[in-house]
Amino acid sequence: MNLSEKGWLGEYLEYRIAHYREKKAAISRHPDFSLYNLLQPTGILYGNPVQSENLEKGSLDHLDKRTRIKIVLTESLINSSLLFHKDKIDSRKDFSAQLSRAVAFIIDFYNKVYPEISTSHKPLIGKAKTDLEVAEKILEKRVDLKPPSHHNFWIGFFSTTLIFLDIYFFGQWIHTSTDKIVTEFFREEKEELRLSVIKVIVAAAHANHIIEIEERKLFEYLLHSADLSSKRNKEAWSLLEDGILVEEITLPENNSWLLKKYFLELAILTVSADRVVDKKEHEFLQNFTKHLGFFEEDLENSMIALEGFIIENWSEMGELQNRKNIDQLSQEYEDRLANLLSRHTKNLKSVLSENEAATRLIQKHRDGDLNPEEDLRLQSMLIDILQKLPAFSSFSLPISFLTTENIFKVLPDIYSKES
Repeated sequence: MNLSEKGWLGEYLEYRIAHYREKKAAISRHPDFSLYNLLQPTGILYGNPVQSENLEKGSLDHLDKRTRIKIVLTESLINSSLLFHKDKIDSRKDFSAQLSRAVAFIIDFYNKVYPEISTSHKPLIGKAKTDLEVAEKILEKRVDLKPPSHHNFWIGFFSTTLIFLDIYFFGQWIHTSTDKIVTEFFREEKEELRLSVIKVIVAAAHANHIIEIEERKLFEYLLHSADLSSKRNKEAWSLLEDGILVEEITLPENNSWLLKKYFLELAILTVSADRVVDKKEHEFLQNFTKHLGFFEEDLENSMIALEGFIIENWSEMGELQNRKNIDQLSQEYEDRLANLLSRHTKNLKSVLSENEAATRLIQKHRDGDLNPEEDLRLQSMLIDILQKLPAFSSFSLPISFLTTENIFKVLPDIYSKES
């Protein structure tokens, strides 16, 4: 499968169909939570897609950033369509039909909400294009962002993070009728939300009352990607000069959990751009968390999710490696994880007491009798247990970092012989 050449979309969909497996739907789980759970490990929320939910691990490693964005965006749009599909999909035939519907939705969505990249089935010259050909062309146009540098995490984040809004709007689009009034609403909402993203970033950049030269350059990249009207563009520059209070940041009217989560993680990444989150910036994050209607634990969860993503994908972080000390970052992550888990110790003990296999392996670990195969099995069991806790169910944990030894470092009560 060559994801860089013409015809890649058809090959990708054929791969998905060939590897179809019936999945049990999450019980009473809101689609916003499920979609975040799918998106967060890929890195697309952070403008740096490094993983694929449905392709084999490492399949994106050899691809350039533009192709990675294209594949993860396509995958995310399709996954969103599947999440919001109400009828049961219980066969490869049903799955194939739903993928075809998803492709049709993608064409309709982009042609109407993003007219600047619209593509017709009927060219001026030549034969009519198929849905696959039209959708492939649209997606190619959408990711033609020409990011300034493949190696700069922050520039990559600021220049491509708005791609996430496509996925957010697409989830809404597939529920609506597509008349002219609805289409116009989505176009206006698209620009309004892009301005809201800029407000979040400006407020975060002003948190310590100093706008660094680097932050100003990053802001330029963001505005270039936002493609705002001249009036909104001028407003955005005024915001950068004058700042904006947390209370002035407009929240989505539909109170979307996913969109607010995105705003929060935008803010965290912005204050992290100059290496250190100081006291004023942390206070800003706490105030912004309250403004979003979240709690302190939501802030902690997002910081853990971001730190875990960076640690797990450290080799892909490029220039970020020169700005962050991986040992220091790992220690901060470990401390934050231990603090959060300390509030779930009772629940963890209860779950472990019901898992005889894990209990037996823990005892062997204490006695120093684990062989390498058993150590890997215990690591997998413990990570599965952690991911089932509500506090960790919405984001991915860094498996390569969370060795058995490191897991027990953050679970001292469970590791101790008295527990």
